[in-house]
Amino acid sequence: MTTIVLDPGHGGTDSGAVNQSFFEKTFNLDIALMTRNYLRKHYDVNVIMTRSTDTELSLFTRTNLANQVNADYFCSIHINAGGGTGWESYIYNGSVSEQTVRAQETIHNYVMSQIRPYGVRDRGMKRANFHVLRETNMSSILLENLFIDTNFDLNLLRNKTFLEKLGNAIGEGLARALALPRINVDLYVVIAGSFVSLDNAQQRRNFLRSNGIEAIVVTTEIDGVTKYRVQSGAFRNRDLAEVRLDVVQNLGIEDAFIITK
Repeated sequence: MTTIVLDPGHGGTDSGAVNQSFFEKTFNLDIALMTRNYLRKHYDVNVIMTRSTDTELSLFTRTNLANQVNADYFCSIHINAGGGTGWESYIYNGSVSEQTVRAQETIHNYVMSQIRPYGVRDRGMKRANFHVLRETNMSSILLENLFIDTNFDLNLLRNKTFLEKLGNAIGEGLARALALPRINVDLYVVIAGSFVSLDNAQQRRNFLRSNGIEAIVVTTEIDGVTKYRVQSGAFRNRDLAEVRLDVVQNLGIEDAFIITK
């Protein structure tokens, strides 16, 4: 399985670029988490975060982690500053593999195709002697996602719809660059409880139906034991399944979960 390390720049006492009450470190983490979630939802891939909270890490810690887990690709996520505008990507300005060059082209072009309609300027594919690009043993890229100190760019970064679009675009760009296998899921099934007793399963089914929620009892075998599962809907869209799960859990059914078929 392909391993990608996502590296949200800065963190903790290292806020990165700042504009009033807005911090680069926060945007970096938000984008990286959206990228991670997109990849995990749609592709068979191992995603490791250098940080998933507001934690300060040295540059050496970040690259050492990627090297220690023998990652296949490293992606560092940042926000620009300096009064400019737009989106740009970087690879190392020394000797790099052809794969590194092609991956940058794929990621850059895909992300721009998704955010250009928002009026984002393409600042181009660049090279630099950044530590995270130089000291990683695998192909790597650093993304500068707009300018925190330009009002037009900052307003986009504050727009949750745009930010999710950007995070998803980075995820899809990575997937295309690395030819990740897509997860083939036909159905997302909401299970509102699993029981050894058929009577208990039927009681749960009847409770759901009395609250206007469809439910049936299905039989399955787990480790040689027959279980009676209460199925409360099957969806081709994960988001719809999540909505149904929330409805079921709001009725006090804490043992509800989603399976895929």
